[in-house]
Amino acid sequence: MSECLKCINSACCKLEVEVDRNEYEKFEKKGLGDYFKTRTEDFLKKNEKYRIQKQYFDEMYKDNYAKLIKGIDGLCVMLDRKTMLCSIYKDRPKVCKDYKIKSCVNIKNIKK
Repeated sequence: MSECLKCINSACCKLEVEVDRNEYEKFEKKGLGDYFKTRTEDFLKKNEKYRIQKQYFDEMYKDNYAKLIKGIDGLCVMLDRKTMLCSIYKDRPKVCKDYKIKSCVNIKNIKK
């Protein structure tokens, strides 16, 4: 967490975060499922006629099952806007846990 405290712009919290089906189900069990939008849900919203095949799409999207929702400011909805720290740091998605400070430097350079 000390690495995160050094961040001046929460660059990683602006990235697209996807989770697989297993990780999504873990978030659901913790009551955090509403912070994600499943790919199946997104597809079926635009293509209602395929709703009967929901299980097929859930299986098709199992590796990139859901995306973390962004706030209107483009930042992760789990980012505390006052402290600019992750509100679920201990339980954050695997991709966030795997994110390294070197990546932060690269993201800051890309965003410039």
